[in-house]
Amino acid sequence: MSMSTDRMAALSEKAHEAQEQVQHAISEDRKRLSDSVTKAKQDSIQRADKLQREVSAKKAEASASLAGVGTKWQEHVQSVKSRIEDRKAEVDVKRADRAADDAESYALDAINFAAAAIEEAEYATLDAVLARTDADAKHTR
Repeated sequence: MSMSTDRMAALSEKAHEAQEQVQHAISEDRKRLSDSVTKAKQDSIQRADKLQREVSAKKAEASASLAGVGTKWQEHVQSVKSRIEDRKAEVDVKRADRAADDAESYALDAINFAAAAIEEAEYATLDAVLARTDADAKHTR
């Protein structure tokens, strides 16, 4: 589980870096802001591509929630809750270990999904700042 904890810490750091990047970008000149938007978009696309490859590679293991976030997410959450309740009553160590492995794998998949969402949010925010900068520049002409 320390792997999940480490990944959550890295995710938190990535979110903090994205926030700092956006705050810094607001004060940048137009060219640097445009470059930041382009880089954030490329990073977002690369992260999304990586996440897609990981989901495809683990399709047999991956939960339905990553494949179809909508209704499948609710079904998955209910299924996990049911399995957790079932496993609380089980004494079988091997089954408990497999359940822990599944839960850790799911946690890592969710962290990867969150990381991709943070990068997409960074890109979207930088793009919005750029659009606002362009709009403000047109108002002052």
